[in-house]
Amino acid sequence: PLEKKAGKLFAPPGKLQLIYFVDDLNMPALDKYNTQSAIELMKQHSDYKHWYDLSKITIKDIGNTQFMCCMNPTAGSFVVNQRLQRHFWTCAVPFPEQSSLSIIYSTFMKGHFERLAFKSQVQEQISGIIKAALTLQGSVVSSFRKTASNFHYEFNIRHMSGVFNGLLQAKPAEFVEAEKIVLLWIHESWRIYGDRLVNPADLKKYCALSADLAKKMFGKFNFAKYFQDKNPEPLVFAPFSKGIAEMDGG
Repeated sequence: PLEKKAGKLFAPPGKLQLIYFVDDLNMPALDKYNTQSAIELMKQHSDYKHWYDLSKITIKDIGNTQFMCCMNPTAGSFVVNQRLQRHFWTCAVPFPEQSSLSIIYSTFMKGHFERLAFKSQVQEQISGIIKAALTLQGSVVSSFRKTASNFHYEFNIRHMSGVFNGLLQAKPAEFVEAEKIVLLWIHESWRIYGDRLVNPADLKKYCALSADLAKKMFGKFNFAKYFQDKNPEPLVFAPFSKGIAEMDGG
Protein backbone atom coordinates (compact mmCIF):
# COMPACT_ATOMS: atom_id res chain seq x y z
CA PRO A 1 0.00 0.00 0.00
CA LEU A 2 1.05 3.56 -0.63
CA GLU A 3 1.20 6.23 2.03
CA LYS A 4 1.44 9.98 1.82
CA LYS A 5 5.00 11.24 2.25
CA ALA A 6 5.06 15.00 1.71
CA GLY A 7 2.95 17.34 -0.37
CA LYS A 8 1.57 15.37 -3.27
CA LEU A 9 4.11 12.48 -3.06
CA PHE A 10 2.87 8.98 -2.26
CA ALA A 11 5.18 5.99 -1.85
CA PRO A 12 5.55 2.67 0.00
CA PRO A 13 6.28 2.82 3.75
CA GLY A 14 9.80 3.80 4.77
CA LYS A 15 12.43 3.19 2.12
CA LEU A 16 10.67 0.14 0.67
CA GLN A 17 10.41 -0.40 -3.08
CA LEU A 18 6.99 -1.57 -4.32
CA ILE A 19 6.76 -3.82 -7.38
CA TYR A 20 3.39 -4.30 -9.04
CA PHE A 21 3.13 -7.68 -10.76
CA VAL A 22 0.72 -7.48 -13.70
CA ASP A 23 -0.40 -10.80 -15.20
CA ASP A 24 -1.72 -11.14 -18.77
CA LEU A 25 -0.55 -7.69 -19.85
CA ASN A 26 -1.74 -8.36 -23.41
CA MET A 27 -5.33 -9.26 -22.47
CA PRO A 28 -7.18 -6.07 -21.32
CA ALA A 29 -10.39 -5.63 -23.31
CA LEU A 30 -10.93 -2.53 -25.42
CA ASP A 31 -13.41 0.01 -24.06
CA LYS A 32 -15.99 1.90 -26.10
CA TYR A 33 -13.32 4.40 -27.14
CA ASN A 34 -11.21 1.55 -28.57
CA THR A 35 -8.53 2.04 -25.91
CA GLN A 36 -7.26 -0.03 -22.99
CA SER A 37 -7.72 1.98 -19.80
CA ALA A 38 -5.49 -0.32 -17.72
CA ILE A 39 -2.63 0.05 -20.20
CA GLU A 40 -3.07 3.82 -20.33
CA LEU A 41 -2.85 4.07 -16.53
CA MET A 42 0.39 2.09 -16.53
CA LYS A 43 1.77 4.22 -19.36
CA GLN A 44 0.87 7.42 -17.49
CA HIS A 45 2.81 6.25 -14.45
CA SER A 46 5.78 5.09 -16.55
CA ASP A 47 5.91 8.37 -18.48
CA TYR A 48 5.14 10.94 -15.79
CA LYS A 49 5.42 9.09 -12.44
CA HIS A 50 2.00 10.25 -11.32
CA TRP A 51 -1.70 9.49 -11.36
CA TYR A 52 -4.70 11.78 -10.95
CA ASP A 53 -7.00 11.73 -7.95
CA LEU A 54 -10.36 11.73 -9.72
CA SER A 55 -12.30 12.80 -6.64
CA LYS A 56 -10.19 15.94 -6.04
CA ILE A 57 -8.86 16.37 -9.60
CA THR A 58 -5.30 16.69 -8.29
CA ILE A 59 -2.01 15.03 -9.18
CA LYS A 60 -0.53 12.31 -6.96
CA ASP A 61 3.16 11.72 -7.55
CA ILE A 62 4.01 8.03 -7.10
CA GLY A 63 7.51 7.18 -5.92
CA ASN A 64 9.58 4.02 -5.41
CA THR A 65 7.30 1.83 -7.49
CA GLN A 66 7.79 -0.16 -10.67
CA PHE A 67 6.00 -2.78 -12.76
CA MET A 68 6.86 -6.35 -13.62
CA CYS A 69 4.54 -7.96 -16.17
CA CYS A 70 4.00 -11.19 -18.03
CA MET A 71 1.98 -11.98 -21.13
CA ASN A 72 -0.09 -14.91 -22.29
CA PRO A 73 1.55 -16.40 -25.41
CA THR A 74 -1.59 -18.22 -26.56
CA ALA A 75 -4.40 -15.67 -26.07
CA GLY A 76 -5.10 -11.97 -26.18
CA SER A 77 -3.41 -9.39 -28.36
CA PHE A 78 0.08 -10.21 -29.58
CA VAL A 79 0.99 -6.53 -29.86
CA VAL A 80 1.55 -4.37 -26.77
CA ASN A 81 1.41 -0.58 -26.86
CA GLN A 82 4.97 0.33 -27.87
CA ARG A 83 4.89 3.54 -25.83
CA LEU A 84 4.44 1.33 -22.79
CA GLN A 85 6.73 -1.47 -23.88
CA ARG A 86 9.68 0.90 -24.30
CA HIS A 87 9.84 1.22 -20.51
CA PHE A 88 10.40 -2.52 -20.05
CA TRP A 89 13.25 -4.93 -20.47
CA THR A 90 11.64 -7.73 -22.49
CA CYS A 91 12.59 -11.40 -22.35
CA ALA A 92 10.94 -14.60 -23.54
CA VAL A 93 11.08 -17.94 -21.72
CA PRO A 94 10.08 -20.83 -24.02
CA PHE A 95 8.82 -24.17 -22.80
CA PRO A 96 11.82 -26.50 -22.16
CA GLU A 97 12.62 -29.03 -24.87
CA GLN A 98 11.76 -32.70 -24.40
CA SER A 99 15.42 -33.66 -23.95
CA SER A 100 15.86 -31.13 -21.13
CA LEU A 101 12.67 -32.22 -19.39
CA SER A 102 13.69 -35.85 -19.68
CA ILE A 103 17.02 -35.15 -17.96
CA ILE A 104 15.36 -33.11 -15.20
CA TYR A 105 12.68 -35.64 -14.32
CA SER A 106 15.00 -38.62 -14.77
CA THR A 107 17.26 -37.12 -12.12
CA PHE A 108 14.39 -36.81 -9.63
CA MET A 109 12.75 -40.14 -10.39
CA LYS A 110 15.82 -42.35 -10.58
CA GLY A 111 17.28 -40.69 -7.51
CA HIS A 112 14.11 -41.47 -5.53
CA PHE A 113 13.62 -45.04 -6.71
CA GLU A 114 17.30 -45.99 -6.44
CA ARG A 115 17.84 -44.32 -3.08
CA LEU A 116 14.89 -46.13 -1.51
CA ALA A 117 15.92 -49.42 -3.12
CA PHE A 118 12.74 -50.30 -4.98
CA LYS A 119 12.69 -53.74 -6.56
CA SER A 120 14.45 -53.99 -9.91
CA GLN A 121 11.24 -54.72 -11.85
CA VAL A 122 9.81 -51.45 -10.53
CA GLN A 123 12.91 -49.42 -11.36
CA GLU A 124 12.88 -50.81 -14.91
CA GLN A 125 9.58 -49.03 -15.56
CA ILE A 126 10.81 -45.56 -14.59
CA SER A 127 12.31 -44.56 -17.94
CA GLY A 128 9.12 -45.67 -19.71
CA ILE A 129 6.95 -43.71 -17.26
CA ILE A 130 9.01 -40.55 -17.81
CA LYS A 131 8.71 -40.87 -21.58
CA ALA A 132 4.98 -41.60 -21.33
CA ALA A 133 4.40 -38.63 -19.00
CA LEU A 134 6.15 -36.21 -21.36
CA THR A 135 4.23 -37.60 -24.33
CA LEU A 136 0.90 -37.34 -22.52
CA GLN A 137 1.61 -33.74 -21.54
CA GLY A 138 2.16 -32.85 -25.20
CA SER A 139 -1.02 -34.66 -26.26
CA VAL A 140 -3.08 -32.88 -23.60
CA VAL A 141 -1.72 -29.46 -24.55
CA SER A 142 -2.52 -29.97 -28.23
CA SER A 143 -5.93 -31.58 -27.64
CA PHE A 144 -7.44 -29.27 -25.02
CA ARG A 145 -7.12 -25.62 -25.98
CA LYS A 146 -8.08 -22.70 -23.80
CA THR A 147 -11.37 -21.02 -24.76
CA ALA A 148 -13.62 -18.40 -23.21
CA SER A 149 -15.70 -21.12 -21.52
CA ASN A 150 -12.69 -23.27 -20.62
CA PHE A 151 -10.25 -20.54 -19.68
CA HIS A 152 -8.50 -22.85 -17.19
CA TYR A 153 -7.46 -25.28 -19.95
CA GLU A 154 -3.84 -24.30 -19.68
CA PHE A 155 -1.45 -27.17 -19.07
CA ASN A 156 2.16 -26.26 -18.45
CA ILE A 157 5.24 -27.55 -16.66
CA ARG A 158 3.59 -26.94 -13.28
CA HIS A 159 0.95 -29.56 -14.04
CA MET A 160 3.51 -32.04 -15.32
CA SER A 161 5.52 -31.53 -12.14
CA GLY A 162 2.35 -32.36 -10.20
CA VAL A 163 2.27 -35.79 -11.86
CA PHE A 164 5.87 -36.51 -10.90
CA ASN A 165 5.33 -35.16 -7.40
CA GLY A 166 2.64 -37.80 -6.93
CA LEU A 167 4.96 -40.52 -8.23
CA LEU A 168 7.65 -39.43 -5.79
CA GLN A 169 5.31 -40.24 -2.89
CA ALA A 170 5.68 -43.96 -3.65
CA LYS A 171 7.20 -46.17 -0.94
CA PRO A 172 9.04 -49.46 -1.57
CA ALA A 173 6.81 -51.42 0.79
CA GLU A 174 3.69 -50.37 -1.13
CA PHE A 175 5.04 -50.79 -4.67
CA VAL A 176 6.66 -54.17 -5.20
CA GLU A 177 5.06 -54.91 -8.59
CA ALA A 178 5.96 -53.19 -11.84
CA GLU A 179 2.33 -52.93 -12.93
CA LYS A 180 1.37 -51.01 -9.79
CA ILE A 181 3.85 -48.20 -10.35
CA VAL A 182 2.51 -47.74 -13.90
CA LEU A 183 -1.01 -47.62 -12.47
CA LEU A 184 0.15 -44.90 -10.10
CA TRP A 185 1.29 -42.83 -13.10
CA ILE A 186 -2.10 -43.32 -14.79
CA HIS A 187 -3.85 -42.31 -11.56
CA GLU A 188 -1.74 -39.19 -10.97
CA SER A 189 -2.24 -38.11 -14.59
CA TRP A 190 -5.99 -38.49 -14.17
CA ARG A 191 -5.92 -36.31 -11.06
CA ILE A 192 -3.86 -33.60 -12.75
CA TYR A 193 -5.38 -33.56 -16.24
CA GLY A 194 -8.69 -35.42 -16.10
CA ASP A 195 -10.01 -33.60 -13.04
CA ARG A 196 -9.62 -30.25 -14.82
CA LEU A 197 -11.85 -31.21 -17.74
CA VAL A 198 -15.40 -29.94 -17.61
CA ASN A 199 -17.57 -32.14 -19.82
CA PRO A 200 -18.04 -35.84 -20.67
CA ALA A 201 -16.76 -35.40 -24.23
CA ASP A 202 -13.42 -34.02 -23.04
CA LEU A 203 -13.15 -36.73 -20.37
CA LYS A 204 -13.78 -39.43 -22.97
CA LYS A 205 -11.17 -37.89 -25.25
CA TYR A 206 -8.62 -37.77 -22.46
CA CYS A 207 -9.44 -41.37 -21.49
CA ALA A 208 -8.73 -42.48 -25.06
CA LEU A 209 -5.39 -40.60 -25.09
CA SER A 210 -4.32 -42.16 -21.80
CA ALA A 211 -5.47 -45.66 -22.77
CA ASP A 212 -3.70 -45.59 -26.15
CA LEU A 213 -0.48 -44.34 -24.59
CA ALA A 214 -0.59 -46.91 -21.77
CA LYS A 215 -1.14 -49.71 -24.29
CA LYS A 216 1.67 -48.45 -26.52
CA MET A 217 4.24 -47.87 -23.77
CA PHE A 218 3.34 -50.73 -21.41
CA GLY A 219 1.90 -53.36 -23.70
CA LYS A 220 2.73 -56.30 -21.44
CA PHE A 221 0.22 -55.04 -18.88
CA ASN A 222 -3.53 -55.16 -19.38
CA PHE A 223 -5.16 -51.90 -18.32
CA ALA A 224 -8.33 -52.28 -20.40
CA LYS A 225 -10.58 -52.71 -17.36
CA TYR A 226 -9.69 -49.20 -16.16
CA PHE A 227 -10.61 -47.55 -19.48
CA GLN A 228 -13.67 -49.50 -20.63
CA ASP A 229 -16.78 -47.46 -21.44
CA LYS A 230 -19.15 -49.35 -19.14
CA ASN A 231 -18.38 -49.83 -15.46
CA PRO A 232 -14.62 -49.21 -15.54
CA GLU A 233 -12.76 -50.45 -12.50
CA PRO A 234 -11.97 -47.54 -10.12
CA LEU A 235 -8.31 -46.58 -9.94
CA VAL A 236 -7.62 -44.91 -6.60
CA PHE A 237 -4.43 -44.47 -4.62
CA ALA A 238 -5.30 -43.00 -1.22
CA PRO A 239 -4.44 -44.38 2.26
CA PHE A 240 -7.57 -43.03 3.95
CA SER A 241 -8.56 -46.46 5.27
CA LYS A 242 -5.42 -46.63 7.42
CA GLY A 243 -6.31 -43.54 9.42
CA ILE A 244 -4.53 -40.24 9.53
CA ALA A 245 -1.86 -41.51 11.95
CA GLU A 246 -0.53 -43.98 9.35
CA MET A 247 -0.95 -41.95 6.17
CA ASP A 248 2.73 -40.95 6.03
CA GLY A 249 3.78 -44.56 5.91
CA GLY A 250 2.61 -45.35 2.37
